[in-house]
Amino acid sequence: MSDTPIGRPRTIAPHRIAAVALELFTARDFDAVSMDDVATAAGVSRRSVFRLFPTKGSLVWGGFDEFIDRVGTALRVLPADVDGDTAVCAALVEASAFPSDDQDVTRRRLLVIDRNPSLASEGAAQHSALTQVLREGIADRDGTDHEDLGVTVRAAARAAEATAALTWWARNGTEPPEAVVARALGGSVSRD
Repeated sequence: MSDTPIGRPRTIAPHRIAAVALELFTARDFDAVSMDDVATAAGVSRRSVFRLFPTKGSLVWGGFDEFIDRVGTALRVLPADVDGDTAVCAALVEASAFPSDDQDVTRRRLLVIDRNPSLASEGAAQHSALTQVLREGIADRDGTDHEDLGVTVRAAARAAEATAALTWWARNGTEPPEAVVARALGGSVSRD
């Protein structure tokens, strides 16, 4: 008799693999952990890890796309008469209200990024995507061109403020991340 399992192969959860990788990166340092180490610790093949995460950095930056999606969703549901800056601040605060189950993983992601400057280049695309969403939100609500200098600068500044606030929260914060982002963005943003 064969020991080969019969039936459908098990599903590999990308979030679980990323969580295992973040634990390793936190315990041993990002540069000291290989993709083989991640695969072994997660109990999956190296090939499976690479199929889901083409680079080691993508294990860390994976959650940022979800954050950008939450910002976009928050912008779409705000009333149309809310001005651009108020809308992007409110959307950033809303998106920073991570589900309690995700807060530890988010904190680990941010700490690994903060401690490893080499990850900044891999995250440039995500920061650019966030800035683009904010730029469109400001321009559409204020009736200006998406390429306007003021719109571009305001969007980049708000993205940088939110990122810096979340990094501070990961290092020092005991209050909810959305409260830290609200304070960083001027403290007048409320979550309704």
